[in-house]
Amino acid sequence: MLRGRSFVKGPSVATETGRRRREYAPRVPIEQRRTELLDAALRIVVRDGHAAVTMEAVAMAAGVTKPVVYGVFPNRETLLGELLKREQAAALEQLVELLPRLRTGLKEGAHPADVLADALDGFLAAVRIAPERWSCIVLPMADMPAQFTVAREETRGLVLASAEELGRWITRRFDAPDDLDPELIAHTVVTLAEMAARLVLTDPEKYEPARFVKGLRAAVGLVR
Repeated sequence: MLRGRSFVKGPSVATETGRRRREYAPRVPIEQRRTELLDAALRIVVRDGHAAVTMEAVAMAAGVTKPVVYGVFPNRETLLGELLKREQAAALEQLVELLPRLRTGLKEGAHPADVLADALDGFLAAVRIAPERWSCIVLPMADMPAQFTVAREETRGLVLASAEELGRWITRRFDAPDDLDPELIAHTVVTLAEMAARLVLTDPEKYEPARFVKGLRAAVGLVR
């Protein structure tokens, strides 16, 4: 029997000198850990900006040690790149889910303006589901890395193209005047959606999605 030594089982273990070892994060599947770390990085971006995302800051936000972060991402650039790809893909997926809803409404004979109001309602619902994601997309960020700026513009370009395609479909279906420009309609619709999203994100109590949808429907009623 050994005397004069103290050993304790568990995540914190007393050494022979009386000092306690650091508690280590429990082992979890790497995909789960990757999600946790990217979620932590996203929170930092929204709260403090991209420059604040360091390996140490992510470790602290996720409640793990720096070696755990390095065990998943070799460096900060890779971590930010993975965050960009994840959020861009998720945002596009949310938007793509709205398209069948738009086309179905038009095919069933709904007025295009009503379909537009429904689309705005659906988009703002997506924003409220993932506010941190959409904050990175629609809110200005002075320290945004070039790769994030390029990705945001690419996403906006895809949305504009879809909106313009829908505008052309509407003008053909409803025999709209020749001077009704689908491209300008697309820019107007996307700009309105971005503005509404910014207000919903920055002042949600004052600017509820229903307020924008109701206002749009009222404006549509004036021009029919």
